[in-house]
Amino acid sequence: MSEAMKVARAANVLARWCALRDVSVLDREALADEAGLSEGQADLFVLFGGGVTGTIETLAAAMRADVARRYAIVGGRGHATYWLDQAVERLREEDGSLPVPGVASESEMLDALLFARHGLHADLLETRSTNCGNNITYFLDLLEGEEGVPASVILSQDAVMQRRMDVTWKRQVADRPLFAKTRVVNWPAYEAELACEEGRLVWRQAPEGIWPMEKYLQLLLGEVERLTDDEYGYGPRGRDFVAHVDVPPEVFEAADVLRAACGESGRAPDERFG
Repeated sequence: MSEAMKVARAANVLARWCALRDVSVLDREALADEAGLSEGQADLFVLFGGGVTGTIETLAAAMRADVARRYAIVGGRGHATYWLDQAVERLREEDGSLPVPGVASESEMLDALLFARHGLHADLLETRSTNCGNNITYFLDLLEGEEGVPASVILSQDAVMQRRMDVTWKRQVADRPLFAKTRVVNWPAYEAELACEEGRLVWRQAPEGIWPMEKYLQLLLGEVERLTDDEYGYGPRGRDFVAHVDVPPEVFEAADVLRAACGESGRAPDERFG
């Protein structure tokens, strides 16, 4: 087996594990039958910001499928904003109404793209958060202060970080009794899959604006490191940012393959953002 094939297979194992998904499809029937949501609707659908512009297609589809009563976008400026800035700068050449990169928050840029492409706006924007942890804490502050506590919420994040968003929510609401009964449904904002063609890595499936290949591999490895509950990770035995996660052996094995083949380590935490 070629090195590129090994990398593609290992990366796809990590990607499937990171992209935690609680329903088979995002529609009201699945939300009712598989997630137990009354009338197949959540109180709130939340898209978390990041560097991939294609995530707004998932939000638009969710809004058209009427899977929630309200819709929010969460995200200030953090480690992923650079990539979104670059994408929006290119798109501004065709649509000057888009926000100015380097100034606007991720949520403001994504909401502007949502309107430009689909004529839709989110009901609520959170614009201060800088990382996965305060994506949750600042949003919970906003809900407690102004919007009220939802009985159910659909969390939608960059697929690489979906599992971490779920356990970040679980850890943070442990200190927020008001949210103890909120039902959470995970739905990654995209699907991505690598393949090997003529000895090189290619995207078999990916959204618009997907990470550069090297960055994507770094992010996948970084998630395994962060979610490993030891003194170096983000779990209770480490920095205590997220709830405990049991990492399956096959995920550790895939991470080892990827690390050995690419000489890659995961993305180091940026102390400005986490």
